[in-house]
Amino acid sequence: MPKVGGRRKKTRTHKEATEEDLDLIGQTPKAFILKRGKVSSTIRQLIDDYRDVMYPFTTMNLQESDKTKMKDYIQAAGYFLISHMIIMTQTNKNSYIRFIQNPRGPTFTFRILKYANRNEVLNAQRKFKSFSRVFSPPLLVMNGFQTDFQSDDPKKPTSDHIKLVGNMIQSMFPAINVQNTNPKTQKRVILFSYKNDKIYIRHYYISFNLKGIDKKMKKIIKANKLPNLSKYNSFSDFLQNNHQMFASDTEQSDLEELEFENKQHKKQQMSIRLHEVGPRLELKLYKIEEGFMQGNVVFNRVVSKTNKAIEKLRKIKRRKMLLKYKRREEQEQNLQKKTKKQDIEEFDNVNKKVKQQ
Repeated sequence: MPKVGGRRKKTRTHKEATEEDLDLIGQTPKAFILKRGKVSSTIRQLIDDYRDVMYPFTTMNLQESDKTKMKDYIQAAGYFLISHMIIMTQTNKNSYIRFIQNPRGPTFTFRILKYANRNEVLNAQRKFKSFSRVFSPPLLVMNGFQTDFQSDDPKKPTSDHIKLVGNMIQSMFPAINVQNTNPKTQKRVILFSYKNDKIYIRHYYISFNLKGIDKKMKKIIKANKLPNLSKYNSFSDFLQNNHQMFASDTEQSDLEELEFENKQHKKQQMSIRLHEVGPRLELKLYKIEEGFMQGNVVFNRVVSKTNKAIEKLRKIKRRKMLLKYKRREEQEQNLQKKTKKQDIEEFDNVNKKVKQQ
């Protein structure tokens, strides 16, 4: 730290953001996750857990109020470059989740059939009992959204509807450059799977373990300190002791084996394991709207309409929009005429006063 005029001056060590970095920040999808109306404590916990899933590209401490209107959230979303909104609501019978693209839609409404919070998922596991927030965004894995199928039932979505849902889900997560991405920096996976008219959401933590090393050695390497060897004659006795107990100790099977370079640039084989950390969701598509929580209904599970009825509704909506624009133009013209009159009257009054003087 150089001194200037007898006072210490800190050298700036932080890298300043370039225009490319700012463009990337603007292009990265970000989401508001909030509730509307009264919800139970379990749904509140589910909202907090889903914020951890979408972290770091979401607001963790969003101040919600029943007095805050949706237009206020939309204005704030425009200021903070928020690209999506995830809204959870609850009625006496069902709970719903909406995926919305800012600011003009579309809106995808899902009915929550089943869900489990993060604590419930972790408590059900035998080993992986805790999970701390990870700064890196999750890897998105999708299954079953691009398959072609036909549905004769108008109350069931077609393959086109499911593809729209898949595109919406894909747009909520940042794209990954495979060539420039270090696999060891990826810490989480979120899985969206479509099967039997249902969407399943799972959230996993990725762990990397050295391959071909005894379990006791792994513990020593992770702890980065030597164990107490006073009870053993040699280090080999320590490794061989209670071998049967460790052999019977089952773990989750390895997902894949990869080679990584360590600090000494030596290649090491490591196994990848997935640990489910929650939350867990089971959804069913309920409705698709073209706009932001409004507009033409593309799909509705409860109310089915023919193509003629849909086209008729579109024409009615267009007429309403045209009338709205015409009224606005008339109001602007009337306002301009009124301001011109006022200006002329003020000018005449000033001239009269000048003449009187």
